[in-house]
Amino acid sequence: MEVQFLGTGAGLPAKFRNTQSFVFDFMQELKECWMFDCGEATQHQILKTNIKPTKIKRIFISHLHADHVLGLIGFLSSRSFLLDKKESEVIIFGPKGIKEFIEQNLKFTFCSLTYSIKYIEISEEACIIDSKTVEVYAYPLRHNIECFGYKIVFKKQKGSLNAEKLMELGIKPGQFYKKIKEEDQFEYNGNIYNSSDFLSEDKLGKEIAVIPDTKYFSELDDIVKNSDVIITECTYLSATDESHARKNYHLCITDIHKMLSNSKAQKVFLTHISARYDKSTEDEVIENIHSSSEVYIAHDFDKYKF
Repeated sequence: MEVQFLGTGAGLPAKFRNTQSFVFDFMQELKECWMFDCGEATQHQILKTNIKPTKIKRIFISHLHADHVLGLIGFLSSRSFLLDKKESEVIIFGPKGIKEFIEQNLKFTFCSLTYSIKYIEISEEACIIDSKTVEVYAYPLRHNIECFGYKIVFKKQKGSLNAEKLMELGIKPGQFYKKIKEEDQFEYNGNIYNSSDFLSEDKLGKEIAVIPDTKYFSELDDIVKNSDVIITECTYLSATDESHARKNYHLCITDIHKMLSNSKAQKVFLTHISARYDKSTEDEVIENIHSSSEVYIAHDFDKYKF
C-alpha cells in the first residue's frame, strides 16, 4: 500500500502546494484506490501522476470548507469520460451536506454522470466500513465547522500457504488450496490435517489515522496511539504560531509533539502546511522532532510506501 499527496497546502493554493487531497493505492489489498478530500484542481494534479481516476472507488471528505471540496465536481465529471462502462459506482463519505453540495453543483453545471454515487453522510463517531478485509471509523474533530477524521484498520490476514509442504502430501495447486486457507482443518486421502500446519504466521493488519483540520484536544492522542501510519494536518510549523493555531482551529507543531509522545507510529506525514514557511523552517522542524517515528513534511506529488 502507498499514499500519494496531490495537495498539501492550507486554505489557498500556493506556487508549490495545491489545496488538500491525497490518494491511497490499495490495489493489492482491495483492488481499488481511496481519495481523501478533493481541493480545487485535484484532477489537474492527478494528470501529473500515474493515478487512474477510474480506480478511485471511495472518496472521504473531512468537511465542507472550499479548500477540501472545490475539486469534486470537476473530478467526478472527468471520471465519467474515462470510463469504458457504466458500472463503476463511487461511494462518497462526508458530513451532512455533502450530498446536497454535489447534487446541486452537478445540477447547475448541467453535468450528467455515467455512473452512480452512493452517499454516506456522517453525523457522529461511527464505524462506516466493516468488510472482511478492512474497517473504517469516523471521528468528530474540533474545527470551526463540522469536520471528521478517519481511521483505517486492516484486519489480520491468514499467512501464506506452504505449497512445497502441500506438494509433499500430493496436493497440487488449485481450488483446494483456497479451502485449506479458509478452513481450520481439511481432509485428504482419509487423513485430517490442521490448516495452520501449512500456513506461515498471520499477517498483522496496518492501522492508518487521518487527521484533517482540527485544533488540538486530548482525545486526538487516543485516536492515533495505535496507528502505524498517521497523516495529519500541521498548518503551523512554528511553535511561535501556537496562538494562531488555537484561534483558527488548526494544529501547531507543538501539538504534533504531544500526539507522538504516546504513539507507536512508524511513519507520520504532516500536511495542510501554511505557505508562510520555507524549506529552512521545514528542515528545522524535522531536526527538532524527537520521536521514534519517521516524520515527513509532505509535498505535492510525494509518494510513500508503507
